Amino acid sequence: MNLATILRTRPWLAASGMLAGLSVIVMNGFGLVRPPPGSGSLMHWQDASHDWLLVADDQANQLTVYDAADGRPLRRLGAGAVGDVATLARRDGRLFVVDDDGTRNELKLPQLQRVASSNP
Repeated sequence: MNLATILRTRPWLAASGMLAGLSVIVMNGFGLVRPPPGSGSLMHWQDASHDWLLVADDQANQLTVYDAADGRPLRRLGAGAVGDVATLARRDGRLFVVDDDGTRNELKLPQLQRVASSNP
């Protein structure tokens, strides 16, 4: 039985194949640029005595720290404390506050102090 005969006798097979292909394309975002894994405007950080949610607010240009257990705000850090805020990135156990132009400011945790800055 050749492919043309199979598709003629089972039209649902071709339709399901095309639907599967279309869903792969849509779920993949048509190749749009995506942020690297471990980055975004929300970051969860936890150690033996802290359980925090760190939220980067690009419009307010601030980093807000929330208690992850109950959601209460613990601290707000503006651009003066952490540099301009656009997004957060984590790499090798280090946390970076990233600006719109790509400048990275490394934060020391749990002190939330800027320890290093680098330009792209």
